[in-house]
Amino acid sequence: MKRIYHFLVSTSFMGFLLLVLAFAMAIATFVESSYGTPAAKALIYNTRWFELVFLFLGINLVHNFFRYRLYTKKKLSIGLFHLSFIVIIIGAAITRYISFEGIMHIREGATSDFIVSTDSYFSVKVNGEETAEKVIFSELSYKEFDEDLTIDGQDVSIKSIGFVQHALRSPIESPTGKPMVDFVVSAGQGMQGFTFGKGELVNLGPATLGFEGNADIRFEQEGAKLFILADRDLEIRSMAGGEPEVVPAGTRSEVKLMHLYGFDNYLVLVKKFYEKASLRVTKDGSGSSPEDAVIVEISDGERQAVVNVFGKAGQIGEPITYMVGNTPVELTYGSKPVYLPFSLRLKDFQLERYIGSESPSSFASEIELLDQEHNVQRDVRIFMNNTLKYRGFRFYQSSYDQDELGTVLSVNKDFWGTFVTYVGYLLLTLGMIWSLVNKNAYFQYLVRHLKMAGSSKVGVIALLFVLAGNTATAQSSSTATIPRLDKELVDDFSRLWVHGRDGRIEPMSTLSGEILRKLSRKSSLNGMSSDEVVLSMNLHPDQWKSVPFLKIDPEVAKAIGVKQKYARITDLFDLGGHYLITDQVKAAFAKAPAFRNKMDKEYIFLDERINICFMVFNGDLLTFFPPVDQSDAWWGVGSNPTGYPTADSLFVNRSFGLLSEAINNPESDIQPRQIMATVAAFQDKFGKEILPSEQKRSAEMVYNQYQPFKRIFPFYLLLGFVLLTILFVNIFRQKGIQKGVKGIFSGLIILTFLIHTGSLILRWYISGHAPWSNGYESMIYVAWAAMLAGIIFGRKYPMVLGTAAFLTGITLFVAHLNWMNPEITHLVPVLKSYWLLIHVAVITASYGFIGLSAFLGILVLLLYIIMNERNKKNVDHFIDQLTTISELSATIGLYMLTIGTFLGGVWANESWGRYWGWDPKETWALITAVIYAFIVHMRLIPSLRGRYNYNLATIIGFASVLMTYFGVNYFLSGLHSYGKGSAEGIHWAVYASVGLITFMAVWSYFKFKKYEEVMKD
Repeated sequence: MKRIYHFLVSTSFMGFLLLVLAFAMAIATFVESSYGTPAAKALIYNTRWFELVFLFLGINLVHNFFRYRLYTKKKLSIGLFHLSFIVIIIGAAITRYISFEGIMHIREGATSDFIVSTDSYFSVKVNGEETAEKVIFSELSYKEFDEDLTIDGQDVSIKSIGFVQHALRSPIESPTGKPMVDFVVSAGQGMQGFTFGKGELVNLGPATLGFEGNADIRFEQEGAKLFILADRDLEIRSMAGGEPEVVPAGTRSEVKLMHLYGFDNYLVLVKKFYEKASLRVTKDGSGSSPEDAVIVEISDGERQAVVNVFGKAGQIGEPITYMVGNTPVELTYGSKPVYLPFSLRLKDFQLERYIGSESPSSFASEIELLDQEHNVQRDVRIFMNNTLKYRGFRFYQSSYDQDELGTVLSVNKDFWGTFVTYVGYLLLTLGMIWSLVNKNAYFQYLVRHLKMAGSSKVGVIALLFVLAGNTATAQSSSTATIPRLDKELVDDFSRLWVHGRDGRIEPMSTLSGEILRKLSRKSSLNGMSSDEVVLSMNLHPDQWKSVPFLKIDPEVAKAIGVKQKYARITDLFDLGGHYLITDQVKAAFAKAPAFRNKMDKEYIFLDERINICFMVFNGDLLTFFPPVDQSDAWWGVGSNPTGYPTADSLFVNRSFGLLSEAINNPESDIQPRQIMATVAAFQDKFGKEILPSEQKRSAEMVYNQYQPFKRIFPFYLLLGFVLLTILFVNIFRQKGIQKGVKGIFSGLIILTFLIHTGSLILRWYISGHAPWSNGYESMIYVAWAAMLAGIIFGRKYPMVLGTAAFLTGITLFVAHLNWMNPEITHLVPVLKSYWLLIHVAVITASYGFIGLSAFLGILVLLLYIIMNERNKKNVDHFIDQLTTISELSATIGLYMLTIGTFLGGVWANESWGRYWGWDPKETWALITAVIYAFIVHMRLIPSLRGRYNYNLATIIGFASVLMTYFGVNYFLSGLHSYGKGSAEGIHWAVYASVGLITFMAVWSYFKFKKYEEVMKD
């Protein structure tokens, strides 16, 4: 028994538990992506074995806290750090077993005193007695309910034998069935099908619709006939056309099949009435069905029946009645209502959008709190990141009804779980910071070791650095027939304010760049700037239709007969003007997004590019004219606006027509630049109050012109690559360093870093928010953090500085690949918080430090590979230095990642009402933290300690960072979708990189074993 206990508290078993935890969570994210959150919870997150992993980790931490005397003064910083995890595990257990979460839905003017539980239940009710179990059904975990009951003296078994997510009720005629109505309801955007038995109804908002019962509009059976009775007038239209027929309120009329019954902007179509039918369950392939189905087997030993019970987690279940003998048995699946000792009334729901856009800027609920028991009646405002706290409950703004007349609040009651967990977070932060400065901690030991190792000679030889300039490009023959535009006119055009599709008011130069990148994946075209291209497209649309400038996928090009890399608009139409990819685009859009293949997506992208071209040709995208009502969208050139004086309306309609005439007719009395000046004056006249400042316009145009992040990555790559090459050559030559050359290198890299820093600040100023709110911005910030780490640790070590510069260059290069979007965009409501500055900045910067550690690991493998008898001592010295720096960088990265992850939990608690929800992004951040916790503790596991193992582990571990950043954002789904981009499959470079690193790992391992006696740790 003692031996078992010592094994359970050993560092080896701790490492094993960390890896089990990481792999289990990783598998769970893919299960969730394929089969939904319930499947991941049922198979992993909510299982007893997963809880046991945390329990054993807690026991291990407690034991080692006393075993290594981490409570002593010298070790208290590390002790505090490890103690914090014990506290966090306790807080998580309180939340898991005691807390409560739910949803409250309120319509405007209505009052609610209950919450719908987040947990779902399956219940059986017989003779007034109910048996209910908490369940997590999924298509992978359907055997969640199994009960044996005694009904009228008989032993009856009731168990779930199947589950269908997004289930459809398909009625089939059955002699033992019940009356059913099969109908659909439409509110203008799509339709939803229903199959009702007697007593069932649906609340449509303005009215209830049901089969008999107390519905406002109800179907009634009379023998083999079906009638409809309403408390309001109904308008009946035949699907074949003709004049509508009005049925007055209170009039009972026979239902006409395949006719439309209209009321309050709703249309109802009765497909069929069944005198006797039973329901068959089928799966909705589109995933739009609002309910699931539990397939239940009921058996009394002699007879056996299968019953379909419909419901859904998060919705109150409707009971299904089944007769066992003469006893009715009610089966219910769904959430339960939890009643509150007070109520909330929704006075008003408010949704603000970005000017002229459908994108929400913010939304809020004006609530009246009513508590008769405590004599409380007060008004409160709930909005994103601003909660209502009352009597232990916390209410968060979650979402809203599509008609914007109702609100959805997430509700949480978890004071003690949150409190204990937050205490753990605080101890964690204090322990980490203290351990960085505590002279007795391992981090300071590494610093001292590095200083001792740094006393040896480390050399760099001279470098002649040639700055790469832009090369002029001759105009291609593809655009040679298109007249060039006056540069000053193009500059005037680029300075005009334009109202983007997302509601952002920006200089035209910004929109022009976005348009050309979307169309051609280029920032300029045959010597023409993006501004000139867009303006020319509007002025000379017919000529541009014959220019090959549309980026097209090779497979799509082959399918439609395009032989070049870029397509012409005319290539997409036949001689009769028919659009060649109409059928393919329709077929692609008909599929659910999850089921679209690569070709489907490419057809959609190509169709989008064609549409953008015609929107530029027609002037629909050139929205230069602010409306009289400044909350509306701006008018595009050539439009017929309303609300202006006649002269201004005429100018909006004719301005660019006059511009075209003035350009084509040099003798014209009107100069082209005068028209541009008049457009600018029009903007000042009608939009002065909402236009950004002149300073912001100038700053954004400078940013657009120089594209600083795209320009500096070649310098980072060149500096890093050449510096590392020279250092490797020096290892063989056994040469020393010249201080002057080292200073030149350091100065050039630091200068590039300062430009990088200034560009981040400039983007922050232009956008009005911290520049790490989407995929592209976080990439350029990760690159900045990696270079910062290199400067911190590479002050005396050129190899570290060169590695960091090369890593930064690669990161910026990736940021400018085709699938990253560099647009400056508005923030979604949840990101409008100070937590964007804190959480995202800390956790994203951690990737830079961890990335530096991984690249140093690659460098160490290369050093092992080049090791020979002549240089083995010198190489070993380099390996010792780089490994020490790597440990320092990995430790800081781990600390920042851990703090950032838990700060994200605090932000989630402020925004959504729970600090941990197993969202894929937060889960992978935790996985990365767990993996790097294992890596930095490998030195405590006898079979894994050593420099080779550590450096190889940092390279392998970095895959979890890539998955956290790229994999989740681009291949999984979750609450962090606002950071998404678009990527098609796994790039071939990933496979090539894995193959290359595997080859290096094997080769370096043999070299390591050959010279192992030199490299005693």
